[in-house]
Amino acid sequence: MSESSGNTPSSLYKIELLRDDNWIPWKIKIEAILDDRGLEGHIDGAKPKPVFADPQHPTEQERAAIEKWQTDDKKAQTTIKLLVHDTQAIHLSGAKTARQLWEQLKAVKEPPPVPGVIMHYIL
Repeated sequence: MSESSGNTPSSLYKIELLRDDNWIPWKIKIEAILDDRGLEGHIDGAKPKPVFADPQHPTEQERAAIEKWQTDDKKAQTTIKLLVHDTQAIHLSGAKTARQLWEQLKAVKEPPPVPGVIMHYIL
């Protein structure tokens, strides 16, 4: 058995795959997993992709920062993708970053609130 086979998101954490009816508990658990792995900033915008000060002449430090960001973002994407049921995979289509994956899932799973309904509960 290879070393990496025991370190996949599905083997380190036992959570149910995302389905039609379990968004809130799944979301909480995925956020915890990503936080534990130091990757939560890739879905909440706290770790935006670094940019070069001079795109024509990036420094070694800037190149290293971009490479690390890309590696970490791929890890966050993999974590999310491996924990989504096949029936929900359509919601991931076209996303290029972990944040895009997350925002697409939120757009489907957390529809905007209806103002009248909220006001009813407040009053």
